[in-house]
Amino acid sequence: MADLELVRSRAESFVDDPALLGTPIAVKDAGGALTSWFVPILAGASLVGFVEILPDLTHRRTSWFADAPAASSWLDPVAIRTRAATALADDEIVGEPSLSFDGSPDRLAWAVPVRGARGDRIVFVAGDVVWPSEAR
Repeated sequence: MADLELVRSRAESFVDDPALLGTPIAVKDAGGALTSWFVPILAGASLVGFVEILPDLTHRRTSWFADAPAASSWLDPVAIRTRAATALADDEIVGEPSLSFDGSPDRLAWAVPVRGARGDRIVFVAGDVVWPSEAR
């Protein structure tokens, strides 16, 4: 796995002010394999965008949010689990979120495992939006 400082250093090439970069977060597929690194671009308590770096340190994309969400809605595991809990049945409990994607790597979202009497499932969280995985 790449050194976080090396990933962050690579991301610095794609922003005007490297001081705005947060800590890189691994993006993993459904099987747990590393697919990219999400490097947040922060302005105070807001997430204004991100740089995505592939495992070989190739730049995949830089993206900016039109309406910068609260950074906590994307970066705080407690806030993400709390948001996921809004989509649960009474007998379900949430597990630890991991940054992933729903189908296409372009659809970044937190994959939150859910356990319940009817079986395990994944709930996706992206900012303030929550939806169930189509796969069971």
